[in-house]
Amino acid sequence: MAIKIARDVSDLQQHDGIQATGRQSGPVEAAAPPVAPLAGGGCPPPLEWQDVLREFHRQADAWYLDRKGFRISGRTFGSGRPLYLLNGFSGTHELYALLVWLLRDRYRCVLFDYASPASRNPLTLAEMADDLLAVADAAGERQFDVFAPLFGGLVAMEAMQRYPRRIGRGILQGAFAHRRLSSAERFLIRLCACYPGKLRHLPLRGILQAQSHRRWFPPFDRTRWQFLFDNTGSVPLAAMARRAALIRDCDLRPVLKEIRQPVLLVRTEGEGKILEECCSVLASGLPNAKVEWMNDTGHFPYLTHPHRLAKVIDGFLSARQGHA
Repeated sequence: MAIKIARDVSDLQQHDGIQATGRQSGPVEAAAPPVAPLAGGGCPPPLEWQDVLREFHRQADAWYLDRKGFRISGRTFGSGRPLYLLNGFSGTHELYALLVWLLRDRYRCVLFDYASPASRNPLTLAEMADDLLAVADAAGERQFDVFAPLFGGLVAMEAMQRYPRRIGRGILQGAFAHRRLSSAERFLIRLCACYPGKLRHLPLRGILQAQSHRRWFPPFDRTRWQFLFDNTGSVPLAAMARRAALIRDCDLRPVLKEIRQPVLLVRTEGEGKILEECCSVLASGLPNAKVEWMNDTGHFPYLTHPHRLAKVIDGFLSARQGHA
């Protein structure tokens, strides 16, 4: 089964209700400025996310892959070594537009949105890892690297453990092998599973998300925070509840020793004590892991500091070429 190039916005309609934007047709109003992010030197100019996202939509190849009873859709952008980027807990693959714009000259970036059809009851990490490999198989990818923040780290580690020959290296940001949820978090999972609508419909969501994340966003462009807020708000609550249930039920600590690929654990300021402890578990449990610290970034460095994250990713993935 091969990946099919999407020709129409409707081709990118997600089974769980997330609507991708689709490639734009017609003239581009303002092309994003060319940037050389991976070279040394002074601080690069800030990226205008609206221009970059517009160009990303225009230039990236939009595709979809039909699985049994559901559809996975995403985009491929750039050329070079294959790098698959997995989504975090909420939001769509468009949140990576700034990051892949900076990586496009050296990496073939593959992005897609999770599909969580109702027929999967319960949803399992093994199924999500199989989806990742199905996309790689359809693209003819024999081996690839992966970048995965937060919840995506669970999917990445499951895939790395199940398919050791297919995934070369992993960059995990804010990842965890196991996370104990509070009684309030468990209640919220049950509530979201029954609550209709999307994350933007959840009461107090704006206040809570702003208190947790807004301070890390660049003051020179306050609309970048709005981009995150609007994007994550598009995710159906039922889909989020199913992912949260995976976090509640999964424990990968017993299999960490089987994940022998080189892994970079990216820590960010603002991650909190719980994720700090989770990173320590990964650093001691993964046989071939190293830790990189990024200050002043929060949970979304691919939005708040994409230049710095691009350099971290490229530095880690390029290192193996020097040791080949």
